[in-house]
Amino acid sequence: MAVTVRKMYQNGSFLYHMELIAGQKGLMNLVNWVHIIEDEDVSKFLHGNELVFTAGILNRNASWLLTFAKRLYEAGASAFVVNIGPYTRAIPEEVISFCDHVGMPLFTIPWETRMVDMTRDFCQRIINSEQVEVSISAALKNIIFKTGDFESHLIQLEKYGYRRESRFCLISISTAEKTDFPGDTLRQELTRLAEQTAKSIHDLFLSFIYKESVILVLNDYTEQEVEEFVDTFLSGTKKKKMGWQYHMGISPNRSGISELDKNFKCAIAAMEMACKRKETHCYYERLDIHKLLYAIEDRSVIRQYYRDTIAKLEQYDRENNTELTTLLRSYLFNNGSLQEVAEIHFLHRNTVTNQLKKIEKVLNLNPLELEDKVSLMMAFYIRDML
Repeated sequence: MAVTVRKMYQNGSFLYHMELIAGQKGLMNLVNWVHIIEDEDVSKFLHGNELVFTAGILNRNASWLLTFAKRLYEAGASAFVVNIGPYTRAIPEEVISFCDHVGMPLFTIPWETRMVDMTRDFCQRIINSEQVEVSISAALKNIIFKTGDFESHLIQLEKYGYRRESRFCLISISTAEKTDFPGDTLRQELTRLAEQTAKSIHDLFLSFIYKESVILVLNDYTEQEVEEFVDTFLSGTKKKKMGWQYHMGISPNRSGISELDKNFKCAIAAMEMACKRKETHCYYERLDIHKLLYAIEDRSVIRQYYRDTIAKLEQYDRENNTELTTLLRSYLFNNGSLQEVAEIHFLHRNTVTNQLKKIEKVLNLNPLELEDKVSLMMAFYIRDML
């Protein structure tokens, strides 16, 4: 859980007379740490998402601060603070224009303000924020996985603003596929973008890792805000243009912290379906009949149903080099139209009828009869989720 630039500014404006000069649209940037840097070759000092302080000790020409700002931006700094005094007496207009253009907040503090005091204070705030995240995350995971005493965990969460009757939407993001990025790096980048997106809507946000997935917890979002978060997050990953590959499942937005375990299962189910369909994201509430199937906790029941139906036909195809499974799916999902199936597969209508009769012999189910047709369609829906 990083701290936003805006939060730092709210604390620093009163205590240290911080003044925002430029880059207001970047106030929701996240801050993972704080540095004092005077060397313009700043990239080797930074990992990204830092708040940088400088007095401009090496500021000996008109272009120095602009070069410094550009290199901060290239290194991924979240914002920077200039200590106005004998080394830097004013901020040049070109620096202000640059920071406004790229959305990197630029602040000034008076010479009387000691940078070492500010950095110590801000670093402590970041450490405290991380400690709070660990505590909240542990309590939420214990509730989701039904570990320990529910009321004790709830008291811990309420201490940090998570109420018993709050609405919760969980989002699961799979990073299991092979990508151009190591799994840990991709998960870190996705979590960072998700947190920045979420905190532009609400302050309360939490994430944790479950197996190879990132789990996001949105607290007290409206349905519209959930959609806003998803759309903004998807747009943000596209802007990165870095070849990220992931699949995201979005749970219902339910009231009551006791529903967390159900929302967790729904988020995982929707993510699995997004993976199966090769879609970027999937809302559990829009799964239609698959919601009923995912609600069956004894997965052996639906696996057996699949083995008793479509699996037999797939085995027949493998042994006889036929494509009856493909033809059956076309028939069922084209409203049982013999003519459409014939056109799709370049077959005569009578050939389609003969193939359906062959399917009936293999499965002992008649695709032309309504009850058996429903059974076979259900089997295909099950295959989609296995």
